[in-house]
Amino acid sequence: MIFLLLFLLGAAEARKQYVSVWPDVTIKTKGEIWPLPQFFEKTNKTWRLDPNNLVITESTHCEIITEAIKRYREIFCKHLNIADDDPQTETLKSLEIILSQCSSDVPQSDMDESYKINITSENAVIKAANVWGALRGLESFSQLIHSNEKSECQINGAIVRDFPRFQHRGVLLDTSRSSTQILLISLLNLKHFLSLNALKATIELMAQNKFNVFHWHIVDEQSFPYDSKVLPLLKKGAFTPRHVYTIEDVKDIIEYARLRGIRVVPEFDTPGHARSWGFGYPDLLSRCFYDDGKEDFYRCLVDPTQQDTWDIMLSLFQEVFEVFPEEYVHLGGDEAEFWTSHCWKNNENITNFMKVLELNDTRQLQAWYFDHLLAILRLSKTGRQKTFLVWQEAVETNVQVEGLIGHVWKGSSHEQYSNYLKSVTSKGYRAIFSSCWYLDRISTSVEWRGYYSCDPQDFNGTAEEKKLVIGGEAALWGEWVDDSNVVSRLWPRASAVAERLWSDQNSTSDVNAAWPRLYEMQCRMKARGYPAQPVNGPDYCEFEYESNLPV
Repeated sequence: MIFLLLFLLGAAEARKQYVSVWPDVTIKTKGEIWPLPQFFEKTNKTWRLDPNNLVITESTHCEIITEAIKRYREIFCKHLNIADDDPQTETLKSLEIILSQCSSDVPQSDMDESYKINITSENAVIKAANVWGALRGLESFSQLIHSNEKSECQINGAIVRDFPRFQHRGVLLDTSRSSTQILLISLLNLKHFLSLNALKATIELMAQNKFNVFHWHIVDEQSFPYDSKVLPLLKKGAFTPRHVYTIEDVKDIIEYARLRGIRVVPEFDTPGHARSWGFGYPDLLSRCFYDDGKEDFYRCLVDPTQQDTWDIMLSLFQEVFEVFPEEYVHLGGDEAEFWTSHCWKNNENITNFMKVLELNDTRQLQAWYFDHLLAILRLSKTGRQKTFLVWQEAVETNVQVEGLIGHVWKGSSHEQYSNYLKSVTSKGYRAIFSSCWYLDRISTSVEWRGYYSCDPQDFNGTAEEKKLVIGGEAALWGEWVDDSNVVSRLWPRASAVAERLWSDQNSTSDVNAAWPRLYEMQCRMKARGYPAQPVNGPDYCEFEYESNLPV
């Protein structure tokens, strides 16, 4: 009996300590902005808001802003009551959007996303140099809206001056399925496909969090869902003929993103992770052999000895250059070492090729592969206009190509990924960073705090080397993701990355100061109809997400 009593007392004390780690759900901000602006001053005043009677004008008529105004009118005061017009309560009557210039072209890597907001009278103003800054300003304006104790719509008076810290702020989405756990994935044969609606929901939420790059990891070893017109046999690598993205689908996604100020960067990963390419063009892949000489039929590595290989690469990428207006193209280059032993080192045709080129090992062959690929791609006029990204392994092979951007993804500790950032930038290459932000890795802990505390420029580099880090990306690989959970897996965990990449580092160093605003952002996304998952433990939102399950 005494033992049982002591056990129960201990369990109660443990429960008390466990519960004490959860944040206070009553401490949630009202009408604050995520990511935190560079300068944000709330006035002591709130204004009654009636979106149906709010006059919104543009100093210059721009298609992108006109479309954005239509979208935002739908979400201003969503779910909230509109208070009666009361002489005692001042009403915000107008919003003027003032642009220095209008551009309806695609967003670029150097686009100006700065904006200013002034809500100090009944006539609010958003000022921006161009449409991209105005889009960010409209989102911030929408986040100043909240409800009073009567669930009536109102907006905070505020002065905002804002711009992003990093130019490259991305989300990587895998629509094929790729993995660092190759053996496990091969055995489980995990296969998923993301619909166009799932991609659009991701892009819309990216805009709400002020990301500006959708990194579309469109193909990988598990499937090739891109429906090429110039190489139609490639789609034999799709899961089924229905599980493809046509060029019309791709253009639809690009336009959807353009209207939200988001660039779409395609990735076609080689020389590794290329198994799905071989269903349509089997000779594209190198034959593989075990050390005892028996053939290994799991072929994932491109054969660089065949002229047909280079003809296929040139044809595909020329099409990609035309379909995607984006300046950046990601060429992959990760994890080739998983297959080089069986597929290059044990392949006599490959080793003879290496002898002719006087290459001593497969690492040098990989460097030669990228040197040759990039030389071919830059023969075309459109290819010369592109900037190429590669995973860090390609840079580590000492590929000799100017202008590359190295994508750092490896490293499970600060020391490790700091060394990788140093390695890439010390060679003079620009870098983007993802090591801390693999959002497919989940746990029951409050993960966003780790994402929030990780900074792309926190490594032992010179001032010039740190300037070479142009931003980062949150990555969601597809092993365990499909339409049923892609939104909740990403959001609001990716929101923590968004603030790290947008906001001033010194102003956002306190995780505890950030969580009430992130809590509000989580509820905001739910109120807008997206199933953003809880991130701070037990909580509630005034307007919970309601699923449309067939019950």
